[in-house]
Amino acid sequence: MAAEDVQQRTGGTTSPAAPGRITSLDWVRGWLLVVSVAVNSLWAAPAWFGHAPWAGVHPVDLVFPVFATLSGCGLGFALRRRVAASPLVRRVLVLLVAGLLYNAVTSGRWDVGTWRLTGVLQLYAVVVVALSLGHLLTRTWRGWALLTACLAAAHTALLSAWGAGCPGGELTAGCNPSGAVDPALLGAAHVYGQGALGHDPEGVVAVAGALVSAAAGATVAHLLLRLRGAPGRGPPLLVLLVLALAAGLLGVGVLAGSLPPLLGGADVPAMKRLWTAPFALPVAAGVALALLAGHVLLDRPATGAVLRGASWPLVALGRNSLLVYFGSHVLTAVLGRADAADPAAPAPDERAGAALAGALGLGEHPQVVWTVALVVAWTALACVLHARRLYLRP
Repeated sequence: MAAEDVQQRTGGTTSPAAPGRITSLDWVRGWLLVVSVAVNSLWAAPAWFGHAPWAGVHPVDLVFPVFATLSGCGLGFALRRRVAASPLVRRVLVLLVAGLLYNAVTSGRWDVGTWRLTGVLQLYAVVVVALSLGHLLTRTWRGWALLTACLAAAHTALLSAWGAGCPGGELTAGCNPSGAVDPALLGAAHVYGQGALGHDPEGVVAVAGALVSAAAGATVAHLLLRLRGAPGRGPPLLVLLVLALAAGLLGVGVLAGSLPPLLGGADVPAMKRLWTAPFALPVAAGVALALLAGHVLLDRPATGAVLRGASWPLVALGRNSLLVYFGSHVLTAVLGRADAADPAAPAPDERAGAALAGALGLGEHPQVVWTVALVVAWTALACVLHARRLYLRP
């Protein structure tokens, strides 16, 4: 953990008082983290709520893609002036090493021969590299909009062409590029489920989809920066252009889902497992609207003290997004594994929840009390760190 002045010297985000800081990004991240901590606290969830087994989108499928889109937006703000090589290399190495340790801690597997090499932090490391290189090409919202469209088209073309050669002419868990590419590059023992599930949701193919989300986030960031720095261009124009951008992202996502069959390829459905463009771009459109709402509420000189005070805990969460997002995952994994000691019990999540409820005496509604307690605890920690201007950054 480093003090904020160290952040600024090493290419991290600037302090709230620094010119150009856009509070709405942290505010939206804060809302996402409330949802993420609450989801992680669930001992058991219905099938419709958890990750979709293949095609389709369930509520939990939205959490990490929203985080990836916001990360792209944050990188757009941070890299708007320059890309520093030394901080970039350090950040990527820290993310890769931390990702391996995160996988080991959450899975309880410490055998290097079966360590999963892919994961959410590793995916984020690739996003950091790709967006840094992208900022060497363009620092305008139009340039990033073009990059987003090109990435979406390339990823969709790959999936559609591959699916056309599958039995039945469709992408399945048994026939998709991730199932072939990721084990070939990394070894079956080092990918999601050791290759048994036929795909890796944070593997090479999914990373290409995540780049669509991150590039869309960078597009939104540069549009906000452009409008914020332009004299005489007030909130009405900002609202109009961000709405137009959100509509464009949604429209390209719809085209990515509807055009491939018309061009002789396989259908590319909206799904998180392969992080398809018909999934990533509508999510990015929703993020753009959320950022617009936050921008109108919080990034104006006329924003009142009461509104700023009410948003402060959410902003504090957003400033320490990596700590809260991944810390809550680790805590849940460790607690669940520690309390799920009886191998004969049929439902591990429910078993762990019952053990925790009994140990903590949470009363008639233990899940509600446990969820609220975790959200409050992580928010309190973030507030203390934010007050001291301490932030966890790679």
